[in-house]
Amino acid sequence: MRRNFIIGIVAFVGAIFLLLIQPFSFENIDAGNVGIKINLYGSEKGVDNITLVTGRVWYNSWTTKIIEFPTFTQSVDYDSFVITTQDAAEFKVDPKLNYHINPDKVPQIYRQYRRPLAEIQQGFMKNTIYDAYRIAANSFTSDSVMSNREVFENRVQNILTQTLGKDGFIYDQLTSAITPPPSLRQMIDEKNTSIQARLKAENMAKQAEAEAKVLVAKAQGQAQATLIKARAEAEANQLRQKTITPLLIQQEWVAKWNGVLPTTNAGGASLMLGIK
Repeated sequence: MRRNFIIGIVAFVGAIFLLLIQPFSFENIDAGNVGIKINLYGSEKGVDNITLVTGRVWYNSWTTKIIEFPTFTQSVDYDSFVITTQDAAEFKVDPKLNYHINPDKVPQIYRQYRRPLAEIQQGFMKNTIYDAYRIAANSFTSDSVMSNREVFENRVQNILTQTLGKDGFIYDQLTSAITPPPSLRQMIDEKNTSIQARLKAENMAKQAEAEAKVLVAKAQGQAQATLIKARAEAEANQLRQKTITPLLIQQEWVAKWNGVLPTTNAGGASLMLGIK
């Protein structure tokens, strides 16, 4: 009986030991991620042609490994670096990339790079971004980079779309934060100041011209009003002169006579009515 008890204890301890070292495990693949199953042994050693969907995945940890890749948008802020234009001007670039992974290309990505995503971002993807900026900068001068900023960044984005896309990395957005050299920045500031001064002078000249036109218009209006008034008065005087006749004068004199005949030096009086 004692022997059976000892055997039971040993079996129990052995069962616990086997339970602790058993190879079977599971992995929870969260939403927005895909997992790939890697065979560690055998003739099919490598990545299976099966992309594991979200959920709980059981596997043998002695012979299989599960690696999880996020498929939602990733944002990577890279260290700044310097690019050189055609005329040897050095621009500082501080890129920030937003991208996501094509879920169907996850096995291919791991076969090709054999690295976790974080290492791929700081290796292959970082070098690809730097090369895209350098290639684009070789076809621009310092002035054209600043005056055609959108064209320059579109060229960089086209290079990244083609280079990253063929490996399963889908380009979403790129922020460049390009900083020109101090000498070029000073020239740009001086040019902007000159343009602002010219625009201000042009606006002042236009304002003065407008004000002068207003004054001229007022003067012309006043002169025209004065001329019209003078012409009216002249025409009125001419009309009055035409209407004053000798008969009208005598009638006015009679209307205003008080009955006393005026005296002359000859002592007589005369009344010239001139009535016919």
